[in-house]
Amino acid sequence: MVGAVVKPSVHSLKGVKLFRALSDGEIGRLIQLGTGVSFEAHANIVIEGELSWGLYVILEGMVGIFKTNKLSGDPYDVGQLRSGNFFGEMSLIDDNPRSATVRALSDCQLFFLSKEAFMHFLGGSKDLKMRFYESCIQDLVHRLRELDDDYVISQYQLWKSAMKKEAA
Repeated sequence: MVGAVVKPSVHSLKGVKLFRALSDGEIGRLIQLGTGVSFEAHANIVIEGELSWGLYVILEGMVGIFKTNKLSGDPYDVGQLRSGNFFGEMSLIDDNPRSATVRALSDCQLFFLSKEAFMHFLGGSKDLKMRFYESCIQDLVHRLRELDDDYVISQYQLWKSAMKKEAA
């Protein structure tokens, strides 16, 4: 970690899907609870298996997501995230360790919000808590549908490839 950076604006966080259910005033309060941090390129921001402590929103830069293959132990590239994306959101819901390693692919400026601060924020209003979790559920359903589509396509391609090899 390089050091502290300027906190985001309400406008910059308004575009983050995770916060779409929040009003400008609520996002402003959330900003006061978080911290701006920066990381140099190639630095690990979170490491798979470590305890989870909060959420990161990417303000500037790009990060890579890496998972460990449970059979071989080799890391594999899951994807990249850019400005406006976030990671660590699962740590706001449960106490399980990090599910992937996130590494800065370029110099990055992030907004970090601890689980403790976020729970305090949500604890002030049942309506706010309900709106946030409803938004999380909608995002989870969207991700599951995408995963299901990707799985069906990949299985079809594997089947098609296997049939071509069998026919040859």
